[in-house]
Amino acid sequence: MSLVNTLAQEFRVASPNFDKFEFRIRRAGVLDTFLRQTNSNASFITPELAQRAFNSIGHTLKIPVIDYKDVTIRTTRPVTIAADENTSDFYTVSFSTLAYGFKMYPSLYHNNDIGYQKDFNKKFEAMLVKMIATLEGQGVTALDAAKTQVINQISGGHTFASDVLSETGTGDLNSSYILHDLEPIMEGNDYLSMGMDVVGNHQLHGILNRMEGFGEFNQEDKTLSFENKSFAFSRNITNAALKDATGYAISDGQLGVLTRVERDSLYGTTSRTGHEWDTIVMPGLGLEIGTYYYEEVVDGSTVAGAASADMTRTKAEVFDFAFDIAFVTAYNSDLTTIPSGIVKFDIATA
Repeated sequence: MSLVNTLAQEFRVASPNFDKFEFRIRRAGVLDTFLRQTNSNASFITPELAQRAFNSIGHTLKIPVIDYKDVTIRTTRPVTIAADENTSDFYTVSFSTLAYGFKMYPSLYHNNDIGYQKDFNKKFEAMLVKMIATLEGQGVTALDAAKTQVINQISGGHTFASDVLSETGTGDLNSSYILHDLEPIMEGNDYLSMGMDVVGNHQLHGILNRMEGFGEFNQEDKTLSFENKSFAFSRNITNAALKDATGYAISDGQLGVLTRVERDSLYGTTSRTGHEWDTIVMPGLGLEIGTYYYEEVVDGSTVAGAASADMTRTKAEVFDFAFDIAFVTAYNSDLTTIPSGIVKFDIATA
């Protein structure tokens, strides 16, 4: 719809003012990592799957898969070969709905130091702040649910318990050798890709900053642990007791994001009563979401403390934004026996 698109466009280009720090958007390291892997060449999210998911509202979205099986290698050449069929299954994608709406009263801005566009911007920004925080939390939940429960070879003297790989700690935050060992540990689980994502909390960021102080001519060069890794950070990743930092190492191609919107948003429906549905790419989020808009006449005499007797019958513009989202991790038919490409790790207090 033209009004929503125009106002959202203005939100993109509006200049920050005196109150710019009231709504601070948190660093969305987990969401960014899911989106980066969704759009990578190694992604399991094909254009066809993304489109089917986007159009799947009202239906259950299932992805056909074939489960792992153990086979027996013979040492003979028999005449008759026995059948050994695969076991197929369906993975059901679990979506969650996120939505938020607000009202605007055009006459409220008459002789008002706060203009219509600024008020819209701040309401939109408040939604964006909470939306990203919510998505970060959902992303961490998805990572934690899919973390490996199996590590075939633990190098560097680390420990693996309760599905977490731990650095024992020496009291020196620079000595986080676990970052050096993530590649060989992944290789021990037969994940042989050339790169990986590491997403951790801001305590891990602090450790990495200290490691950057080491280099080629120092007594020990710790910067090799940065090679072939993309780092991101999120304060939604928390430390357990007696831990200095926590993160997830993620082999490329493990993560995906699927979204969908309601049917009338897909069709761009407009009712004769003035209700309108559409979609926009949400600024600051980069996801296509559904919009819903209508106008009504309300008693606005006490809106926002206006105390304006002449606004007992005034126009209100109603905006709502909604979409479904699924954080998907690569299929694993049995996490208890098959290694995952997601390794949760932490660094312990000395």
